[in-house]
Parts: sequence; structure tokens; C-alpha cells
Amino acid sequence: MKKIPKGTFGYTDAHKKQQLLKTFIFFLLPLAIFLTGCITTKTKQNYFTVVAVVGCLPACKEMVNVLMFLKRSSMPEKLYQEIASHTEGSKGMETAYELVLTTYEKSYPIAAVAIKGNEVIGYTDTAKETDWKAAEEHIRKILKQNGIPKAHVHIFQDLPQFLERIDALAAQKKENLPFTPDERYPNLTREQVIREVILALSI
Repeated sequence: MKKIPKGTFGYTDAHKKQQLLKTFIFFLLPLAIFLTGCITTKTKQNYFTVVAVVGCLPACKEMVNVLMFLKRSSMPEKLYQEIASHTEGSKGMETAYELVLTTYEKSYPIAAVAIKGNEVIGYTDTAKETDWKAAEEHIRKILKQNGIPKAHVHIFQDLPQFLERIDALAAQKKENLPFTPDERYPNLTREQVIREVILALSI
């Protein structure tokens, strides 16, 4: 099964399938060990049973990951194509798709993020009543902690406004902002580092 990187269109569906397969295999191995012990020793009270029970722990961990993705699915291809048509060809702009930003309080699904210079903009198609100020502040805080201060972060819930802002960023010349390469990502640009930091915040 082809692995689709996080932040890429189609990641959610592909990751969900991979986790389901992985979880199935992780549960199958302890079951095989348990059955082997029962068949060879004619009893459940053996070391094979102990190993099988301990072996279920990684499987349970994978199951939690599956449950987190079970109700989610990849963004519609039509929406992806529409956003991508506005970001393609923009010099210096980085994008990421199908993110679920995690904070201590809650999770925030974000369909797309575009990054250029000091601007970080995102689009979400979730319920309008969600308070995105907390998510924006969380991103700003984490970026500051990672050497990217004073980033402007805004999450749009209106697609036309989001696309209009992308077009405005695309038309702007790339700014020469002060930037010290991150030791973890020595060959990445400022925008690429911001993308990696945001990806790290997403499940």
C-alpha cells in the first residue's frame, strides 16, 4: 500500500486504511501466539498466554489511532483542486492539506493551510460556531517557541475569502525576513520549517 505523507491530499483515507491493516496484524500475532500455546501445551496457563497478553498492548495503541481517524475522511477532490489551482506556481508558498490540529483542550480539523513569508492562513469547512481564535493563538505560540516570532495566523471559514487571500499572497514578492535555519531542518526554507512545525501539531 502506497504511503501518502501527512499534509498531502488523500492522507486521511490512506492513513486510516494503513492503520486498520496494521491493527489487524498487531492483533493477529498475539492470537497466533496464544493459539500456538494452547495447542502445544493443551492449556491456557502457559508462557505463550503471557506473551500474547503483553503483545496486545501495541495493538491496543494502534486501535486508538484508528478510532481517532474512523469518523474522518479525506477532503473532497473538487475542493482540493480548487484550492490547489490558486496555490500552484506561487513562488515561495508552501501548502498542507487534511490536518487535525491538536491542543490541550480540543482538536481542530483544517482542510488546507498556505504559508508565505510571515503569513499562515488556513481554511476549515467545520461548524461555524467553533472558536478558532484559540487554534490561531496556539499556532502562533508554537511557532514562536520554534524560532518563528510574529507570524500572522488566520483560519478562514469562508472559502472565497480564503482563496482571495491566497491570491493576494501569491501576487506578493517574497519577503527577505530574518531567518536562522533550524538544526532539525537545515536545508529547509522559512516557509518549509513553518510547514513542518504545523505538521508536528497535527495527528
